[in-house]
Amino acid sequence: MRRFIFGAVAAVLTLGNWAGGVRACFPCCSPCLPKVRVQQQCVTQYRTEYRTEYREVRRVVQRQVPEVRMQEVQEQVSVPSYREETRQRTVMVPVTTLQPRERTVMRTEWREEVRQREVPVPETRVEERSYTAVVPEIALEQRQQTIMVPEVRQERRMEVVQGMRAVPGVAMRPEVICAPVPMPYCDPCTGRRGVAVQKMPQVRGVPVPTMDMVPEQRVYGYTANYLGFRPESRTVTVPVPSARTEIRTERVPVTTLRREIQNYTVRVPVCRPEVVVEQVPVTVMQPKTESYLVRVPECRTEIRVRQVPVTTCRTVTEEVVERVPVTTCVQVPYQVMVSVPVVGCP
Repeated sequence: MRRFIFGAVAAVLTLGNWAGGVRACFPCCSPCLPKVRVQQQCVTQYRTEYRTEYREVRRVVQRQVPEVRMQEVQEQVSVPSYREETRQRTVMVPVTTLQPRERTVMRTEWREEVRQREVPVPETRVEERSYTAVVPEIALEQRQQTIMVPEVRQERRMEVVQGMRAVPGVAMRPEVICAPVPMPYCDPCTGRRGVAVQKMPQVRGVPVPTMDMVPEQRVYGYTANYLGFRPESRTVTVPVPSARTEIRTERVPVTTLRREIQNYTVRVPVCRPEVVVEQVPVTVMQPKTESYLVRVPECRTEIRVRQVPVTTCRTVTEEVVERVPVTTCVQVPYQVMVSVPVVGCP
């Protein structure tokens, strides 16, 4: 359709140009050509859409239903047992005997000896000595002192308080609704086109009143007491320490050491060898045969019967309803604005 309209417009414009050329060449014999103008028209067209619907279909299906029954089963079980058996073994037994042995020991004897040594002997005498002593003194003086006296003052202060204020508002909440929508369709058998109304899910905004918390600042004034200090001059009595020196005499004991030779007796150890005969225990390993009992493990086979659950499946025929999707072809109309050439007299 568009190609046909564009071809017609091009043909008319070409014809107009040819007519203008003819009029320029032959002003006397120019033919009267119709005037062509372009007009906008609304044209209805159709597009093909496929829609899927679900239909309920009854079907007969066969299912396997499990059934559990108890069945006796015989099985062979190995039962462990033990039997006692007498065995012999050779072991090494320690045997201890006393045997005489000789060894040389050192005997220590003590003998006394007189020896001399030089020792310092302390002697103490009293002497008079002079020394310089420092005597402390304290004098009282009147002085001026500036001290800070505490006092309570009041002042006006401003405080900014951060708070929340509830503000009513409207919020859009999405909501899914079923709205009727015209849908074009096309009968695949007859080729007939039409428009059908079908409910389709749509999302729209629903206004919902809400309360929004908006932060705000408020300024409050209050009177606050604070502790301050003011300087004050006072006269105080201050003890001033001082010191003076004086010469004093004292009696001091003086200890001196003098050398003196003394005799003392000491015990000196003297060692001499001596042979001693002793009885020493000697251990010898001797073989010995002994009998012992051993538990030998054995396994015997027993036949036991136990109940075992056996699951079997039986076929059950039943009728079910299923939803089957069916796709149909629908022709949907829509409007298109096209430019159409209109021929008129000049």
